[in-house]
Amino acid sequence: MKMAIPTNDGLTISSDFGQARGFLVLTIELGEIIQEEMRWNKLSDILCSPDGLLYPITDCQVVMVNNIKSGLEKLVSGQKTEIVHTRESIITNAYIQYLNNTLRKGANTCCCP
Repeated sequence: MKMAIPTNDGLTISSDFGQARGFLVLTIELGEIIQEEMRWNKLSDILCSPDGLLYPITDCQVVMVNNIKSGLEKLVSGQKTEIVHTRESIITNAYIQYLNNTLRKGANTCCCP
């Protein structure tokens, strides 16, 4: 699975998805991060790609955000990408929370009758 995190500096989550300079893309297998890749938004890629703003993250299954405008949220969701909201601003802390299952919908709920 690949997770994209909007960022301006590679360390903190951008406070606005649409204004992020790029995305930290994490490849996660069996609950562990096996690769980190910084993908900067390049205007030429965005303008020339049919995916536009989402060009750098079209292969990602999850996007972690602090704030995303409803129009962009619909666009991302339309790509069958899960959006995970967090209030955490430090990327490391946020993805640790995600891997520990504390940010996922329905996390820490019992499925037993």
